Amino acid sequence: MGNNAAYSSFEFAIITIYDHGVLTLPLLDALARDYEGMDIDSGGSRDLKTKDGKSLEEVCIGLIDPQWVPVKTGGADDYDDPEEWELEERYGKWNEITDERWGWC
Repeated sequence: MGNNAAYSSFEFAIITIYDHGVLTLPLLDALARDYEGMDIDSGGSRDLKTKDGKSLEEVCIGLIDPQWVPVKTGGADDYDDPEEWELEERYGKWNEITDERWGWC
């Protein structure tokens, strides 16, 4: 089990800063890197949304890789839940960012 409290605080901070219109990529990276090596766990999510309806993952992916869109990579068998393929693709991208870019693993 990872650090749920750290995820909750990061989620709140990023959503709040985004809603104030001042979140930039350098600021996002600086804040995220403060959590490096903490084994942050999304089980701490409070499912917060921005004023325009975005999740934490959507905000971060949008800043880091604005051209990224979820793409169905194959047949229904490629996904744990074929009805939720878009969420699974987003989760994969999110893990790539948190592990490789920010070192949260």
